[in-house]
Amino acid sequence: MIAAIMGATGLVGNALLSLLIESEQYSKVIVLGRSAPALVDHQFGAEKVQFIACQIDEIHELTLTDTVDHAFCCLGTTIKQAGSEEAFIQVDKLAVVAFATLCHQQRNPKLKFMVVTAQGANAKSNLFYNRVKGEVEQVLIGLHLPVLTIFQPSLLLGDRQHNRLLEGIGQSLFSALSWMFIGPLRQYKPISASVVAESMYQRALASQIAPKVQKVTNLMMHKQHH
Repeated sequence: MIAAIMGATGLVGNALLSLLIESEQYSKVIVLGRSAPALVDHQFGAEKVQFIACQIDEIHELTLTDTVDHAFCCLGTTIKQAGSEEAFIQVDKLAVVAFATLCHQQRNPKLKFMVVTAQGANAKSNLFYNRVKGEVEQVLIGLHLPVLTIFQPSLLLGDRQHNRLLEGIGQSLFSALSWMFIGPLRQYKPISASVVAESMYQRALASQIAPKVQKVTNLMMHKQHH
């Protein structure tokens, strides 16, 4: 099969890319983005990677020559990193939809589209971040993709390329207090980016069970991991 991924330089995307290129299930892994992923030349499967350089506002201009079987969208930023709410929407909403549209226009009836949004995603939320995540979920559902799986993680744990001070503090704090996330609070427990990546990988390869749109919650990913 052929996989395509956007957001491969991020926390989840980087972990997922390693799984994809080392998997015998994929003959090619197409990576789209502004910068090429840092691959080790001798890494098993690295020769399967095809990098397509593009800015986020150029995605709709692309044409994929290979039919994509599984598409993985791990795009995500912060308002601070993006620079404004408008720039945040460009990455976390418009680019995500453009990638889904790019894959969907191939009309592959077996296409599976996997996307990372966030716990608390709700198009009617008063919180800007959650509202945008909810809006992108709504738009993707409206595209009527053959299979759409939405992953909604809580705070992501892992080493970031870009230093996000508050998230770093939050990671340290929540890691130290992880024992508190039991019972009803378990659904909010921070989750390792590698666990989210593994969940995406496993769901992509699993036999599809109706409905065509599924949401994988933070709690579901934790339970699957254990």
